[in-house]
Amino acid sequence: MKHQQYENWILMDAVLTQEQQRDLHGHLKECAHCQALYQASHQITHLFKTAPQPAPAAGFSLRWIERIEKEEKLKNRSILFITLGVISLATIILLSTVGFELRSVVGNFPQMMYELVSLIANWIIFFNQLSNIITPLFRVGAKLLSPVWIYIAVFGLSGITAAWTIAFYRSRELQKEH
Repeated sequence: MKHQQYENWILMDAVLTQEQQRDLHGHLKECAHCQALYQASHQITHLFKTAPQPAPAAGFSLRWIERIEKEEKLKNRSILFITLGVISLATIILLSTVGFELRSVVGNFPQMMYELVSLIANWIIFFNQLSNIITPLFRVGAKLLSPVWIYIAVFGLSGITAAWTIAFYRSRELQKEH
């Protein structure tokens, strides 16, 4: 007896026509091999459907979130230190190059330095907070928007920028003519 067709029907769990179902059930009554395969297949399917889904270990989500937050803090801290280092180096270079000009205002120098450092620190804090606000918006927006809308927005902004640039240069040319 040829079992291949019946085995395929059983194992593939295919949708059968009424005629094929009658043919399969007739074959199962006569063939113990295919009947055992049929029963085993249904038992396995039943086990997969009724087996409980494994759950992660207790506290997994909390540990994962804490790890991400820790890495994010380390990254932000290193960015802050690098930024402060670059700004400090640039300030030192700037002060050394214009130091001769500052001789006349030596009395006000500490106050000027304090104001400069305060201004720079405030700008760093501002950009850091702005980054903390904008970054999640971009992440969520990229997931929610389809790529088509992103392309439309980018091309639209590029077109507006190009039109503005052309208008700006034309107005400059008209001003030169008059």
